[in-house]
Amino acid sequence: MLHYYLANPKRTGALCSSSNHLAEVITKNIGIEQALNIIEIGPGMGVFTKVILRKNPNAQFFTIEINPKIANKLQTRFPNLDVVLGSVEFLQTIMQDKGMPYADVIVSGIPWALLSQADQKAFLQNIHNALKPGGYFATFAYLLPTIGARRFRKRIYKDKLFSEIKKSKIVWDNIPPAFVYYCKK
Repeated sequence: MLHYYLANPKRTGALCSSSNHLAEVITKNIGIEQALNIIEIGPGMGVFTKVILRKNPNAQFFTIEINPKIANKLQTRFPNLDVVLGSVEFLQTIMQDKGMPYADVIVSGIPWALLSQADQKAFLQNIHNALKPGGYFATFAYLLPTIGARRFRKRIYKDKLFSEIKKSKIVWDNIPPAFVYYCKK
């Protein structure tokens, strides 16, 4: 991950992969085990992917990765995984191509703090539109108090897209420490 981060930090967003503990936390209490349709956006090297596949091997599930080299590595690691090279910007089109009318759960590893305000707003709207009523969107944020992180926190609450937003406890064994936003449509 370090190589990809150094080559393009705005597309990779992390120096190293998320911890297994963060993967367990982000997939907890969002109904992933019963979900029929699951999307993962920004899967990176597949730490969350592995847990999603273990918790629900029977769902219609695809990932969207913007970096072609990471997408290829992910496909090699999980040969049967449906990896889409693309952006959340085109989420509805990708879902139509996959025959997925809605998502029960969307898990995201997008580096929100690195995105512009306009991209944060547009991406959150696309995610909201893709979810069925009562569906969950789970994403994480680092504990680092950056301007981008504060902007994302304000955005997620201010836009009032989600009927309920909860935060996990801090996952200290992640580098850097992180927490999860659980957002219910």
